[in-house]
Amino acid sequence: MRLDVHGDAVRGGDSGPAFEAGKSADSLLIKYIAGLDPDVVMPPEGDKLSKEEVALFRAWIDQGAKWPEGSPGDGKVNTGHWAFQPVRRPAGPAVKAEGSVRNTIDRFIVARLESRSIAPSPEADRRTLIRRLKFDLLGLPPTPAEIREFVEDTRPDAYELLVDRFLASPHFGERWGRHWLDLARYADSDGYEKDSPRPFAWRYRNWVIDAINNDLPFDQFTIEQLAGDLLPNATLEQKVATGFHRNTLTNKEGGVDQEEFRVAAVIDRVNTTSTVWLGLTLGCAQCHSHKYDPLLMHEYYGMFAFFNQGNEVDLPAPLPAEAEAYAKAKSAYDAAHAPFATAVSEFESTRLPERLAAWEKTLDKSSSPTWTVLEPASIAGTGAVKFARQSDGSYLATGENKPAETYTLQFQGGVPKGITALRIEVLPDAALPAKGPGRVAHGNFVLSEFRASVSSPAAADPRPIEWGVASADYSQDQFPATAAIDGDTKSGWAVAPQFGQRHVAVFEMKTDLNIAEDEILTIVLDQQHGLQHTIGRLRLSATTMPRPVQLEGFPADVAQALAKTYEQRTLAEQKKLLAHYAPLDTELAKLRQDEAEHAKQAPRPPATQAQTLAEISPPRATHIHVRGDFLRKGEEVQPHTPAVLHPFRGAAGRTGNRLDLARWLVDPANPLTARVTMNRVWKNLFGQPLVTSVDDFGTRGEKPSHPDLLDWLAAEFVSPSPPLSKGGAGARGGVGTAGNDRGGEVGANWSVKRMIRLIVRSATYRQSSQPRSELAERDPRNVWLARQGRFRVEAEVLRDACLAASGLLTPTVGGPSVRPKQPAGISELTYAGSARWVESTGPDRYRRGLYTWFQRTSPYPMLMTFDAPESNVTCTRRDRSNTPLQALTLLNDPVFHECSQALGRRMIAERAGDPAGRVAFAFELCVGRPPGDAEAQELGRLYAEFRALAEADLGAAGKLAGEPKPAEADLANTAAAIALARILLNLDETVTRE
Repeated sequence: MRLDVHGDAVRGGDSGPAFEAGKSADSLLIKYIAGLDPDVVMPPEGDKLSKEEVALFRAWIDQGAKWPEGSPGDGKVNTGHWAFQPVRRPAGPAVKAEGSVRNTIDRFIVARLESRSIAPSPEADRRTLIRRLKFDLLGLPPTPAEIREFVEDTRPDAYELLVDRFLASPHFGERWGRHWLDLARYADSDGYEKDSPRPFAWRYRNWVIDAINNDLPFDQFTIEQLAGDLLPNATLEQKVATGFHRNTLTNKEGGVDQEEFRVAAVIDRVNTTSTVWLGLTLGCAQCHSHKYDPLLMHEYYGMFAFFNQGNEVDLPAPLPAEAEAYAKAKSAYDAAHAPFATAVSEFESTRLPERLAAWEKTLDKSSSPTWTVLEPASIAGTGAVKFARQSDGSYLATGENKPAETYTLQFQGGVPKGITALRIEVLPDAALPAKGPGRVAHGNFVLSEFRASVSSPAAADPRPIEWGVASADYSQDQFPATAAIDGDTKSGWAVAPQFGQRHVAVFEMKTDLNIAEDEILTIVLDQQHGLQHTIGRLRLSATTMPRPVQLEGFPADVAQALAKTYEQRTLAEQKKLLAHYAPLDTELAKLRQDEAEHAKQAPRPPATQAQTLAEISPPRATHIHVRGDFLRKGEEVQPHTPAVLHPFRGAAGRTGNRLDLARWLVDPANPLTARVTMNRVWKNLFGQPLVTSVDDFGTRGEKPSHPDLLDWLAAEFVSPSPPLSKGGAGARGGVGTAGNDRGGEVGANWSVKRMIRLIVRSATYRQSSQPRSELAERDPRNVWLARQGRFRVEAEVLRDACLAASGLLTPTVGGPSVRPKQPAGISELTYAGSARWVESTGPDRYRRGLYTWFQRTSPYPMLMTFDAPESNVTCTRRDRSNTPLQALTLLNDPVFHECSQALGRRMIAERAGDPAGRVAFAFELCVGRPPGDAEAQELGRLYAEFRALAEADLGAAGKLAGEPKPAEADLANTAAAIALARILLNLDETVTRE
């Protein structure tokens, strides 16, 4: 029972309205809070209301039960909270320390510091700046060569040029794409118990990387992900973008209520969208109106209605390079295949009618072929299958039914002379599933290959029988009888959906078969389709009738057409005869076989798919879920947005859809989207946001530390202000500055790159992160930003940094997820060990952490140790812990051990014969600076100590060095270098961004 929300109080609950204005005596509310009903106590816990408080409620009801204006649900929404106010563009304040200002951002920071008599920190040294900038923009450490180049660059705009170079790098999309994938709850598997793989989830990840690298304006970035499929003439890539919605968990457990989990996915989409773009805890209104924010339950389901029309669709989605390569290969194949297709079509149009006429003259139209049932001397399968002979000469398979089988039948004696064809009958039987003729549950089978050979005492090897043509009374689509003699066990003859009835296939020999009395005829029925698609009851027969061999007489319509002369037949009858005769013609069969053989060379279309969302038709009705229970449907609602925010304007004459919602989210009048987004960008560049509660801009969230700065950034993001003229107020010269106080950066609206460039070029960003005693006391959390942040890099970046230092990193951008080495036994924790971890090899083994396969029920251990999100729900801010397990991981995890080995070998290879040089080289690779004198001395001592230990035990040194084993002369030095590398990779400075 909530009395602070007008609509909820008036509507009441299961027992009806809580009260009627003016009638306190009849009020359920008074009855319960006054203790007049022994079965219902309100409040259920804690002290009861006093008599005075109950009397106050009585008086309020009798006086009309009025709510103050602006109460939630009264139609007059209270918009006083700061986050619900329109975004302003405040002017940058005047400051005394103009020398501390590089752009407008600095004015807001310095003004705040000056009001507290605090000076900003000096600019960081260039080594720190380039390392910070490259970690923040690319997620990689700078190389020693890059550091030296920047340190020695005397151009006044050296830093600005460095910023632009990093923003233009393809690795920028990887770094900032990982930030977005946290929000998008990206993973490579479904989640829940089965946690099935999503082999093409990476296609959405590729889209994110490309969109960020191309600086797709954030409004369009939003629209394409939320509703790319609804854009006019939507491109494939715009549809791929809707994979954002498909990152929800999917439950494929047997027996689940599919509607329940469809609704769960829609709920996740609503909650994720409201968190990512609005920074609101709208999910709290799923079961009842929000307890703190002006967000009503019916508004939650108004948002739900936008996503309730979604239909999950998997689309072919080849990458441009894949599509281009396929088109080129297909064009070449089509040109090569054309002569084969032409030969068949020309034969069918010119020669086939002539050969049909000649064939007709050879027929005895009143007779049917004579078939002799063959009695096998033996029949066996590869498994424990047993065969029971039936009275009609057929055999019924019983016992074990393996996923794949091979039946072998041998015949000796009693075989007719001059055999022209063999026939197999597959027969129904009440003992078979669905009456057969196959043994799988639905009654089908797949005869992969029908082979025959003759063994003779005089010959070492059996002679195979060559087939001419094959025909059947019925064949399943894509499973013709000819597929049983094509030499490919991946194809075959099958009969779905005509189960529970007799079917026949005839295999005509190229030459007559005559078997001597001492020879053995072997017939093999290969059934390799799998899934128990084996034959249940069969009978084999032979005939000596002239070719072409009929199945067993003519079908009625064919016999009727044959009874007429050519002149008497209709066009339809003649076509029927041609269709009946075509499979029997040996020349046509040869041409078709040649065409089919060449068709095997056809290039396969790219297998890449994309998981997308489309609109369902007709639309679903959306109802409020009473108390959040999808089975208890309340009133029907139409798509609408929270009234506390700017008005929703859908298209006239129709119900609003996801595209309308996406445009509403990026409407410049929206007070939240730009603020929420800029707050996250700031967090990624400083380690802490301006609004600490990054996922809650509501009334229970934190206020911004610098509200004017946040609004200025939001306004600048949506629409950039023109830069001030060069040399204007506050102009600052000197090395490494552009020389003017820019109001903003010239560029497109909603440009994330433009805003990042603006922030990282500010003096605030470029400050030193060194602690200061006065700040430690007055601003220990660095809320006032008198210095830069210092923090450990994220899990993926940490791994990439170690791979880069060791020289192992593979820089390839985009593509499928990979499975680098991980501790043994991890994948066995998944459902029935279903998530097989087939370890990647070659360069894929050392790709960036962004591309590591993420199995929701068994995530990559190193990532979880360093606080990567679980990806079950959206993650707006990663935790940053500090545990002993992290140090142990850097020392002993298989990947980091390989990094140590590679870095040690690199020390030896690139600094031969110089122990001090090796130490300094490796130290700079890891931390971005040369070691100090004391550091160099201590590291040199450790190196010498490790080398002495290695020389004393070359066997142990060899194990540490791994393969390929170094030459014995280098073994001790290599082992010592590897041991030192383990220490360097575990240094706090190695894994910290300063």
